[in-house]
Amino acid sequence: MKKQKHNLIKDLAGQLSYEVDKNLPITPLPNGSIAYKTYIIKETANGNWRLYNTKNKTLIDQFFLKTCALMAAKAYDSANITKYIEVKDLDSKYWANYSDTLVYRTNIKKTKSTERYLILLNKLENSDSLATHFRIKISKMFKWSFV
Repeated sequence: MKKQKHNLIKDLAGQLSYEVDKNLPITPLPNGSIAYKTYIIKETANGNWRLYNTKNKTLIDQFFLKTCALMAAKAYDSANITKYIEVKDLDSKYWANYSDTLVYRTNIKKTKSTERYLILLNKLENSDSLATHFRIKISKMFKWSFV
């Protein structure tokens, strides 16, 4: 009985791996980077992601999110500059609002004034809402790009 379950799980894992490879044509590298066709996406020391062309070894651009860098590589490969600019814009907007959220959360803990607390709370809710909106938009775009 255990052997049947093990074989069933192994078959399902193989099938899932095949489906992922078919729909998501990336190659994970041992150092945590990923490769997409002739592009490599590497993490920098500060946690950002750089998109490189492996043919001429040039830096194309830098992104805050790995998923955005991967979508940008696909758009860049197909010469879809409009999509590339849209991905870069979403990446920047998400990161700006996410960073604001972190700042407001830190400052809200330190404030002693009620008025300042309410202002920071309002700004925190707004930036958190926008960050969530852009994260969902990026997720949908990623799904439509690769699935």
